[in-house]
Formats: sequence, structure tokens, C-alpha cells
Amino acid sequence: MLGDGIEMRLLSFFCFFFTLCAVQAAASGIVSETAESIRYRQPDGLEVTLPKHPKRVVVGYGSLVPVWYCAGGTAVAIPEVQSKNALPEAARGLPTVGTFSTLNTEKVLELRPDLVVLINKLNSHLRLRKLLTAMKIPAFTVKYDNYRDFEALTDLFRRLNNTDPARCAAARQVTDSVNRIVAQARQYPAPRFTTVFAQAAGFRAETDLANTSCMLSMLGGKNTVPPSDGLRTGFSIEQLLLDNPDVIFVVMMGNNKALEKKFRHEIMSQKAWRELDAHRTGRVHFLPSDLYLYLAGPRFPEAFLHLAQLLYPGREFAR
Repeated sequence: MLGDGIEMRLLSFFCFFFTLCAVQAAASGIVSETAESIRYRQPDGLEVTLPKHPKRVVVGYGSLVPVWYCAGGTAVAIPEVQSKNALPEAARGLPTVGTFSTLNTEKVLELRPDLVVLINKLNSHLRLRKLLTAMKIPAFTVKYDNYRDFEALTDLFRRLNNTDPARCAAARQVTDSVNRIVAQARQYPAPRFTTVFAQAAGFRAETDLANTSCMLSMLGGKNTVPPSDGLRTGFSIEQLLLDNPDVIFVVMMGNNKALEKKFRHEIMSQKAWRELDAHRTGRVHFLPSDLYLYLAGPRFPEAFLHLAQLLYPGREFAR
């Protein structure tokens, strides 16, 4: 009897475990679609029903704004952004509802949105989605970590906005142009690179899950930072010396001039820095935030082209 009880508990545990794994393994995306709505599975596995052709949309994450507009959408509010150059022209004068990490719930509610678009990697967005749903306001979270998410996201947004595929040529042009640049770049010998993420709190090294490193790897570069489950990992000058990349890229979140000065003072002024091949050959690049801190959206071809030219100096690339 005791053995039977243990077996039953073990069986129940494994059933629960495999069910949980199956839920987590289910890819996010469109589950079903009607003329009026889309059933969408979020990255956390939760399924939500979203109305088509919304009129009063709040987009809660800066990098999502260009994708939403590229797919034929419009918005009534967005978060504050560091550079308005990262936004489509039609969105630059919109009211803001706080920063992307701390959206102002009261401001969002005052706008009476019929859809709120949020990002899955921020706990504050997950909490806001739950609150809005409880108030019968459609809201959902999406994954947008790097370029590889762009095509599926554009398709979802296009369907929500009832935009005919023929009228969504901009998105198709983005992927076609990126594919051309990538194909040209990958014929050359692969340089080794390290991408550093700089912010006031310090420096981190980017894995291939982060957008800039993802693009560099697609272009044929070899990331010195090993794969992991996260976008970023620890950074040290000691590890950089061991890796000795051919090229170093710096992505900055905050005041670019201050962060470049901080990196030059704290890292590049060290005697050991002079031993790096990237320093000796002048291949340390501080990247513009409007293309690399924010995901470039419709400007991805421009972002890929710039990186290709830095990875393979002297080579010609056609978009």
C-alpha cells in the first residue's frame, strides 16, 4: 500500500512536470483568428483574445512603436524615449505615459485605450497587463529581444490592424534587404567580436540573444561571449584580454557622451587595454543608440549595413 502511494505521487509529479514543460515549450504566437479578433499565446504561455483594428492603442515599449506603425497601426500614446529619431515621424509628437520600465497606470487609463501593447521581459509590464485585463482592457505582452523576432511580430501586428499584406511592403523590404546584406557578409572570413552594454551602473557583455550581438553573428561574426539563457553576462577587462576579439562594439543606455567617457576612463585607460588587437587596429566602435539600443524596426537594413561595414572594413555591400 505504501509503495502504491509513493508510485501514485511520483506519477502525479511527473505528469505535472511534463505538463508544465509542455506549456513552457509552447511557442508564442497566433493560436486562432476570426474576422473580429485574434487568439494569441504570449511568451509566458498565457492565451489572450485581442480585438482587431483597435482605434486607441497605447504602445508601452519604445522599440515596438516602429514595428506597430510599419504594420499599419497608429497609437495614442507611447513611453518616453531617449532619441525621437528611433520613432516613426508620425509618432514623435504623441503624448507619453512614463518611461518604458515605469509606465504611469493613471495616464494609461485616462486615455481609454482599446488595446495596450507591452513587452514580456519587464515585470512591471506583466503586472500592468494583469491589472488592465482585470479592468476589461485588452492588453498583451510580446517578445522582442532581437531581429529574429521582427518578422513574426510584424505579422501579428499586421493582422491586428487588418493591414493587407500587399500594403505592408515595408516589412517585406526590411527582411529582403537584411537577407541580401547577410548573404554578402557571410562569404568573408569571420572576425571575432565582443559587444559591451554600457550603462551608469556599469558594463555587461552581450550574448547572441541580445540584438546587436545577434545581428553581428548573423553577419558571420563569432561572438567571444559564450551562449547563455540571458541577454547579458558579466564583463571584465581580464576576460576581454583572454578573448582578445578582433572588434569591440559598445552599446550605450543613457547619456551617450557620459557613458563613452566612463568606458574610456574606467576600461580603455588601463594599461592592459593596449594589448588588445581591437585597440591596436582601431576597431573599437561606440554605436548610435537609435539603431542599436532601440531595436531598429524598419531601419534594420541600415543597422545591418553599418555593422557589416565595421565587421568587414573595405568591403562593399548592396542593400
